[in-house]
Amino acid sequence: MLARGLGAALAACLALAAPGGAGAAETIVTGLIGSPNSGAWPYYIGIDKGFFADAGITLDLVYVPTAAGLLQQLTAGSLDIVGTIGTVEPIHAIEKGAPVAILRLVGRVSPYEMVAQPSIHKFEELRGKTICIGGLRDINRVYLNRIAEAHGLKDGDYDIVVIGNTAQRFAALKSGTVAATMLVPPVNFIAEKAGFTNIGMIKDYTEDLPMGAADVSLAWAKAHPETVRQLVAVLDRSIAWFYDDKNRDEAIDILARLMKSDRGEVAQAYDLMRRIDGFERSNTVSRAKLEALIAAMKAMGDIEGTTPPEKLVLAGVTKLGD
Repeated sequence: MLARGLGAALAACLALAAPGGAGAAETIVTGLIGSPNSGAWPYYIGIDKGFFADAGITLDLVYVPTAAGLLQQLTAGSLDIVGTIGTVEPIHAIEKGAPVAILRLVGRVSPYEMVAQPSIHKFEELRGKTICIGGLRDINRVYLNRIAEAHGLKDGDYDIVVIGNTAQRFAALKSGTVAATMLVPPVNFIAEKAGFTNIGMIKDYTEDLPMGAADVSLAWAKAHPETVRQLVAVLDRSIAWFYDDKNRDEAIDILARLMKSDRGEVAQAYDLMRRIDGFERSNTVSRAKLEALIAAMKAMGDIEGTTPPEKLVLAGVTKLGD
């Protein structure tokens, strides 16, 4: 189900305070997962600071509960772009023939924290227990394989429950129905404050795997080539603004307002994203990282792995580099 009303309202609220340019703007129907979250921070910055308005762009934000749902909506033409989801999803979709492409990497590495019930203190204690992830064919699954193998666990040593986004997974953790799950900031800090245990940062096991990508409908991109280029330029500008030290307090305020979260917890999220260099600074997509992710997906049996990186990115716009 699309949470279009919420997304449009958020975009409108941000735009009221944004110093944008005048004139008619082109609207991009932009899919995001779940509800306002730290992964979409560059988009919220771009709206709030008027960067999209300066480029003649308005974002119609549409929140969808799951990553799979986002790709389905993009493939069907209900969305023009997906703002950011795990890089696994577009690779899987493109190999199956979906008319979509990776436009830009947004998440360089994973900010996910593996959070467990208070009685659990290390990953090995999840043997025989239930772990909640976002999907059986998404970035969570690849990450889970990596961290489990590093701790001597394999498929069958634990059960998996699929719940689409961080807020819902945290709810499952609080209910006691799952032993552990992956949470993004600032929800992981909220969980820790509530007494749940941090048993591992996913980044420590997956540095070679790109976390998240902005994806685009091929039909929409073909019809709007200049808007696509402007969109990438705005993302570059927003991410550079995020990393500028003088913007720390304002960046925190933007996300805290949208998430209706404690400012201190959002500040922790900001500091974590800066510390791990969480957002991809360059609009050049790493061939080596795409190949590493393809290899991980192929090893899981998720894809055949026959699609080269050149076929995954938007031809004529997205650059591949090593």
